[in-house]
Amino acid sequence: MTVLTGSHVSGGAPGWLGWAREHLGAVLAVLLTVWLVIVPLATLIIFSFRLGNPWEPGGFTLEHYASAYSDPQTYSMFFNTALLAVFSTAISVGLATFFAFLTERTDMPFRNVAWGLILVPMAMPGLLFAVSWTFLLSPQIGLFNVWMRGVAGWFGVELTSGPLNIYSLWGMVLLEGLRGVTTTFLIMVGAFRAMDPSLEEAARVAGASGRRTFFGIFLPLLTPAILGATMYSFMTHLESLEVPLVIGLPARIHVFPTYIFYTTQRYTPPEYGLSAALGASFLLVSILLVYAYRYAMRQEGRFATITGKGYRPRVMPLGKWRYVAFAVFFVYFALTILAPSFVLLWSSLLPVYITPSLELLSDLNLEHYREIFSDSEVWDATVNTIVVALGAATLTMLLSLVVAWVILRKRFRGRTVLDAVTFLPHALPGVIIAIAFMFLYLQPPFNGLRLYGTVWIIVLGLTVSYIAFGSRNMTAALTQVHVELEEASHVSGGKWLTLMRRIVLPLVLPAFIGGWIWVASHSLRNFSVPLILATSENWTLSVVMWRSWEDGYPGQTSALGVLLIVALAILTVGGRWLVARMSRRQES
Repeated sequence: MTVLTGSHVSGGAPGWLGWAREHLGAVLAVLLTVWLVIVPLATLIIFSFRLGNPWEPGGFTLEHYASAYSDPQTYSMFFNTALLAVFSTAISVGLATFFAFLTERTDMPFRNVAWGLILVPMAMPGLLFAVSWTFLLSPQIGLFNVWMRGVAGWFGVELTSGPLNIYSLWGMVLLEGLRGVTTTFLIMVGAFRAMDPSLEEAARVAGASGRRTFFGIFLPLLTPAILGATMYSFMTHLESLEVPLVIGLPARIHVFPTYIFYTTQRYTPPEYGLSAALGASFLLVSILLVYAYRYAMRQEGRFATITGKGYRPRVMPLGKWRYVAFAVFFVYFALTILAPSFVLLWSSLLPVYITPSLELLSDLNLEHYREIFSDSEVWDATVNTIVVALGAATLTMLLSLVVAWVILRKRFRGRTVLDAVTFLPHALPGVIIAIAFMFLYLQPPFNGLRLYGTVWIIVLGLTVSYIAFGSRNMTAALTQVHVELEEASHVSGGKWLTLMRRIVLPLVLPAFIGGWIWVASHSLRNFSVPLILATSENWTLSVVMWRSWEDGYPGQTSALGVLLIVALAILTVGGRWLVARMSRRQES
């Protein structure tokens, strides 16, 4: 394959200088990406060694690190964060691997239906998921607890509360583990599809037992995918804010994201230096995690089993366990979608939340929805949310397309570093990205841009948050586009912008639109970045829901949440239909 080098595309101009002149748009996009990722993080690190506040930084000091690491609460917070991430990852990876096995390699009934339903939880924002579980497992009013107390009463056991309490570290672990299944499932299902069953057949022909085949063939082939999914899930759980904020704070259980939130939003005066010191420390951990993840992904190719020979994965008969397997999946679906959606809808239709019962059906009304539609604050937040979603999705995918193109088409020493820079934000909690942008655009001279307090700083923050997904998505699409098409454009005298607009983008348009919809839907529901960067002028719907919940209005929170879930579902389903239609047109 021919590679577009600097001299090749620049008509004889030497090296980088000629290439940069020919591809000025690509250079600017790369520089903007590096700026958005590196400069705020560098500002965070520098500020962690300075006194004062972001708009009036003082002299250099180690006081913030001394304060952070001399406080026993810091170690308790890190311990809670590690426990939450480790055990949540175990639940997510365990369930995702089990469901991937059931849907891809067994004769479980309705497995195609199950495959589709397992994607539905992505439409449930984390904040609403956590709120719904307070209605399900609150010690006093939780629906499940009320049912369990009723059952206990049949046996003569009288309980006044509980028996379960969602306001605990293990309650947070349960919710985070359930939330993380869908994304991990999408990683694992590809590994199951890629496994050549002829290896298992050969083991059986050689007389190997089922157990030996599982541990000697099946499990080793899955190990790289499991390791990659585990590390990806672990990094995702480290950054979670919604569940710890709703469930952990009432129980005074802090993890890293909630601790940063409190130091910058609740302390008087805010402890900006402390949050910067902790954020800088976490940044080092994130860099190590990114390196380990990239190393694990490089090893995955050693276990490739797909060849040019066609094959069909062997379906394992479950016998009498077929319907038991589907029942296990249905319980998961009920816990992640059916029960949470029901209690949110119920709460949105009552003036004050009361445990569901038939006697209350006559009291259901739409008052909370009327209040929402007549609230100017909600309408302003809706406009802000739409602007944020459109802006973040468009900027993220455009930068991702160009950066991925540069990494694939231009051979230069720094492209591995550029690739790592675009992936680094995935390992960073949204709160770190947000406070890094806060410190950068509150300090001189950048405060002169007046970005802080506008929706545009949220757009930039979310762009950084999702650049890892976007760049991977575009890299996978661009590898399918042969470079000869681009060379033909150059020979014909086409400019770089014309090449990208008329050849590259149309060829990868389904992937681009799919990525755009993914980023837009996640921006609509993102909570951590808008919350940290929120001012009275740039509230989004997620911030409005949190303020409503925090002020003691669960009915309005639920009503707004129901409307947001419906909007996300329409966007997701409509987007999948659009991408599928575009893909069919390209194939034809």
